[in-house]
Amino acid sequence: MQISAIGVFLFALSACFPTSQYPISGTPLENLDDTFSGIWEGTLGDSPVTVLFIQQGQDDTGTHHIGGLIVAHHAERLSLNEGWLEFGAEVSVVRGEIFLSARLKQMDGQPTEADEQGYYLFRVQLEETSMTLSRMDNMVTAELVERSALQGTVDHSGPLPTVELTSDGQDLRAFFMTADLDEVFSRVYARFTRRR
Repeated sequence: MQISAIGVFLFALSACFPTSQYPISGTPLENLDDTFSGIWEGTLGDSPVTVLFIQQGQDDTGTHHIGGLIVAHHAERLSLNEGWLEFGAEVSVVRGEIFLSARLKQMDGQPTEADEQGYYLFRVQLEETSMTLSRMDNMVTAELVERSALQGTVDHSGPLPTVELTSDGQDLRAFFMTADLDEVFSRVYARFTRRR
């Protein structure tokens, strides 16, 4: 059985990234449409990908949501797709920084597994036509949980600690208000350029 590029990415994501039971609470992003509209191109791991933001909105609580697809392409023939992943995310602003609390929905038309259903927390850094997403560092996050700066569980049975955060959204926001974000979000996950 051949595993798609997205399948490899999803396995790496669920095995290596800290997850959270709750999204980050924060201030809604004022220019949501302008910020995340359009088609973005970049890479995930070794795979070239296209990200399409296809849903944007605000619910009754004032929380901003986005949704879209990540489409992986063949490294040598970009016109060939090698799988796709549907995601949804809550967008929040804390101390002027944009954060995504993303959940995986489907991979190649199949619902994601129960152990892939947590929120993946990302710091978003934007320039005029580029976007960098950084993820939480496993080792740093594990240390934060073990010294009770954040609530959660840490499993040390693998090569990297597996961390699940249980702090609620307001506690996450309070932590990020004073945290060294460059240290906590030290792992660049992806860089994208908006296609005009």
